[in-house]
Amino acid sequence: MASKIRVPALERALNILEVLQKHHRCTISELISITGLPRSSVYVLVDDMVKLRLLRQNSDKTVQLWMKLVSLGNSASDSLDLKEMISPYLDKLISSVDCLAVHFGIMDDDKAYYVLKRTSSKSGMRILSREGAEVSLVHSALGKCLLAYQDSMLRERIVTTLDYTPATANSITTPEALRKELAQIRNRGYAFDNAEVGLEIRCIAVPIFDLDNHLIGAISVVGTINNFTTAKLSSIIDLMKRSSISISSGLML
Repeated sequence: MASKIRVPALERALNILEVLQKHHRCTISELISITGLPRSSVYVLVDDMVKLRLLRQNSDKTVQLWMKLVSLGNSASDSLDLKEMISPYLDKLISSVDCLAVHFGIMDDDKAYYVLKRTSSKSGMRILSREGAEVSLVHSALGKCLLAYQDSMLRERIVTTLDYTPATANSITTPEALRKELAQIRNRGYAFDNAEVGLEIRCIAVPIFDLDNHLIGAISVVGTINNFTTAKLSSIIDLMKRSSISISSGLML
């Protein structure tokens, strides 16, 4: 059946998006081969979609679906809204752990952001984080967790451009130290901020993955060094990991 689309470029762009949905990452040559579209059309469409943040151009010459599509998809379906789906898990966390606050954050290109924040009603200490604010990729558990699970080439590019000015005596101060920390995070499955942002604060973060094991974001729980003692850390980490698994399972329904 002949296409009834009056703007052929839209149909061609959708074709490219569907190929990337299936294959995740493709070079321009692969897109041309799979779609059968003219070379000039693919180059122009990909270039424009990258500018619109629908796609991301990687350092290995591949392209992939990117964050603008996540935003559009969430807006299109309230039933799939990440905020709505993850909020109950944050509410449960904050009622289960003697903490100051819990967060959900995401990575967008080379920066991380707080998307959701819940503050404990029992806390007498103010946490300066806020929804929409940028997250430190060097000092915070949430930022380090998000960075640890990025593509290796992107991760290395980011590591070399970060500001390593220490916030406390415990802060990471070199790219080499951060690389070591990120490797440990991937190995143990969680990130830890041991008074690296503030001397009275400790934080634990765990990643959240989708059905295809792609990173969606991370959740973190923030507490004082008096509440997040060494003796309590293991149980808090186990609870965080169970919460992450529950969130991932919920997103797959």
